[in-house]
Amino acid sequence: MSKIVRFLKEKAWFFFSFALAKGIVFLAPLLVAEILSKDDFGVLEYALAGLGMLLNTFVNAGVPAAYPYFKLRERDAQINHAFDLHYIWLLLFFICTQLSYVFVGFSTHYYIALNVAYVISNQVFVSTQLKTNEKISFAVFIDSGMYIVLLLFFVLSYFNIVDPEIQTFSNIIICYAFVYVILAFKKTKVIKTPNLLVNYRKILSYSVHVLIGGLLIYFITVSGRVLIEFFINDFEKVGVYAYYWRVSAVVVMLYQVINIAFFKKMYTVDPKNLDLYFALCFLVLTVISVISFLCTPLFLAHFSTYFASTIKEYKPIYFLLSIQMIFWIATALLSNIIDREKLAFNNNPLFILLLITFIIVLYVLKEGLQLETFTLIHMTVVFVASVIQVFTLTRKKIFFKKSLTALFFIMITSVFVYLTMLK
Repeated sequence: MSKIVRFLKEKAWFFFSFALAKGIVFLAPLLVAEILSKDDFGVLEYALAGLGMLLNTFVNAGVPAAYPYFKLRERDAQINHAFDLHYIWLLLFFICTQLSYVFVGFSTHYYIALNVAYVISNQVFVSTQLKTNEKISFAVFIDSGMYIVLLLFFVLSYFNIVDPEIQTFSNIIICYAFVYVILAFKKTKVIKTPNLLVNYRKILSYSVHVLIGGLLIYFITVSGRVLIEFFINDFEKVGVYAYYWRVSAVVVMLYQVINIAFFKKMYTVDPKNLDLYFALCFLVLTVISVISFLCTPLFLAHFSTYFASTIKEYKPIYFLLSIQMIFWIATALLSNIIDREKLAFNNNPLFILLLITFIIVLYVLKEGLQLETFTLIHMTVVFVASVIQVFTLTRKKIFFKKSLTALFFIMITSVFVYLTMLK
């Protein structure tokens, strides 16, 4: 008991910081849904958490994942300065985006997505360094920077200081991006460091497999907004899916507490000791997610016109997304172990096969594809991805039997409940 009390005291500031920052992450998009048109909200989600997140994964080239690996696993202090060069690469991406938009021109949702990618790439990189060095309270605010800006947009729009339009949000993102532009210019002095490019190539040689794995895991787990826009071609449906995805994501905040507070241990603890903790985590979070699904309509409908006007039609989608969050959490936790054991190269071919199968199924069903059908298929694919990761870990005699049993139990039970809801 004394250890628990001591732990809570040590982490008190972190828990407060996390609750505040992640509360903003959860609430800001839901509040913005109340002031934007349904089409504009769909565009916002497509750019912010859809294409923007995909581009962030590509632009970051897996470098953030390389930082804890070289810092904690390899303990290679000689290449620390090479990580500073990454800020300059991100700055070049931002400059090219602005020049392309001015001289070539393209749609607003693509422009927002590119700028979001630049900002989030920096957020992820800075946050990873902070978490690796156990500065976790500050890290959660960096992680939440984009949503703090989104909340600012809501407040300014609510008080009629700015227009509640997607273009206004785009302008605010540009202003926020200059925070990281200034940071990048401060890092330019690293160019004079000896063997800089050699060390940066060493980082990239590790991170390239993480990059491929990151892109694949993104497409498999959180690409719903992008795929719905492509296969269903309806920004309003993108917005509906994104809204319930975010309402369901309340359970993800609990996972993030675990991930941030114990981030360093993911790279240092024997993975055999993690199996029981992972299994319990999946089961407990599933119970919490289902309770949230049952209780949320009792009060949210009184505060949100968006929720009240859509919940009756889209309640099955809300349930499926509530379960999908558990499988997403599973892939995220298992990815930490995959990366630390340098198994991304072995995992990626199986993910590619899964992704190809996913896309083929969507193409076959494209004519008349409904949002509910898409969500069920997507949830199944994310579940299979988590099973693939468990299978990959067996290559190094790492067996997550309890976790695998828990995941199958959750999948079978949730499908049964979903089919019951349709009767």
